[in-house]
Amino acid sequence: MRFRITNAIPLGLVLLAAVFTLIVYPIWLVFPKLYQISLNHQLNSLKHQMDTAIALVQHYFSSYEKGAFDERTAQRNALEELKTLRYGPEGKDYFFVLSREGVLLAHPYRSDLEGQSGFDSNDPAFAAAVRAIVEAAKQNREFAEYEWYVYGEQKLERKISAIRTFEPWGWIIGTGLYSETLEEQFKKIAGQFRRVIVMFGAVYVLISLFFVVSFNRYQKEREKLLSLQSQERERLQIILSSIPQPIAVLRNGQVIFMNQAFRKTFVQEAENSERLRSEVVQMFETILNHIKKVERNVVKAASLHIDGTNRWFEVHAVPRFEAGEAVETIFVLIETTQQMKQIDFWKSKAETDRLTGLANRNVLERISHNLQSLGEKFCVVMLDLDGFKEINDVYGHTVGDEVLKEVARRLRENARKDTILIRYGGDEMLLIVPNADKKAGSNVAQRLQEAVKKPFQVHDLTLNLSVSVGLSQFPEDGSDLETLIRVADERLYRAKTMGRGGLCTD
Repeated sequence: MRFRITNAIPLGLVLLAAVFTLIVYPIWLVFPKLYQISLNHQLNSLKHQMDTAIALVQHYFSSYEKGAFDERTAQRNALEELKTLRYGPEGKDYFFVLSREGVLLAHPYRSDLEGQSGFDSNDPAFAAAVRAIVEAAKQNREFAEYEWYVYGEQKLERKISAIRTFEPWGWIIGTGLYSETLEEQFKKIAGQFRRVIVMFGAVYVLISLFFVVSFNRYQKEREKLLSLQSQERERLQIILSSIPQPIAVLRNGQVIFMNQAFRKTFVQEAENSERLRSEVVQMFETILNHIKKVERNVVKAASLHIDGTNRWFEVHAVPRFEAGEAVETIFVLIETTQQMKQIDFWKSKAETDRLTGLANRNVLERISHNLQSLGEKFCVVMLDLDGFKEINDVYGHTVGDEVLKEVARRLRENARKDTILIRYGGDEMLLIVPNADKKAGSNVAQRLQEAVKKPFQVHDLTLNLSVSVGLSQFPEDGSDLETLIRVADERLYRAKTMGRGGLCTD
């Protein structure tokens, strides 16, 4: 009996240590951090989606300012396009718009509430949600929490929304995720992690039990048991290495663990890239220095040059402190390249003419702030198709559109490669020729005139066109883009008065 009690003490201690180390410790300390990382990722994703919505509204506001639409039309078009935007795994997540006075301006699932004020509504859920969102906007908070109908159904669910105020129109634009969506995603990750912990814990406890009970009688089995234990540890490392997100653990500035995704994405690529190696080291040093200052978890965006391209990551750094110092830091890198590309796509879409594929007038604002990149001299060329109105009147706008697309193609093929091609409006095209004086600009213009003179084949029609041109030069004719365009337009008018196919440079 004494032998059993004596052996039960270390057995109990080993079992308690195993349960605490393998189950209680991860659930107690690691799970909250994993949940926070998952939550931060979702909230940052919402903010990226808001960037897309704001870019869309800004496009229509800029169009209104430039006179392309009246303000009411611009607002209506912006609201309608916002209602059609969808994202998320099932394509059901959406955007909504409120006024500062609490009036619902746009909601794809509750059009019945559009035009109503939440402050005067008999719908308690609608009223509470509007109050929460408007109050959060007044306090300049990025997020608001409230209960709302699940995708237009009668079921209410807690929801967290990213909000942004578009000041020029006083709109509060928002999008969000329901609490069950967030919880289901985390439960899925946590469930997989928990099963691994429980499985390894059970195996570890069984091995420890067998080792303690058999220690006095089966000394020769000790090496075998240790070997099994080592295999289980290797198995856990294999499981961790299979996680798709790159993970690394740094202790005192040195990497003590990395999973397979981190090794493949960074270490192997860095062997042939001094630039990437330097960028990764700089990223770690910058974040570790920031952790020393703030003494808490850090989330940073990082752009790294991998395999010849820039890829974006959201870097989550979770430090472990001892005596007030971060002795270990877990780095989890979540790639956000697609989200960044989506933002760039919407920006590009806002500056591209849908019919011709040329740039539209929205690009002029960006160019006007960077004139020095065009050289000490550059030319602004304004082109107008002679007789285009007659084509539209006689053959219809479908034929006219085909002519415009063919003109745009000929301009791209015959202009200098560095020329900026813009559809200025209707049949007017604007060209900006960098590093060119009037002589060089005139040569480009004449080459384009010759290209347009060639007959156009549209369906079964053969059409002959010409193009009139007005040209101005920086800095002789103006020191800003607006003045240069005005001068080129005046000279275009004079060229048209001289007859078809005219060119005026002064």
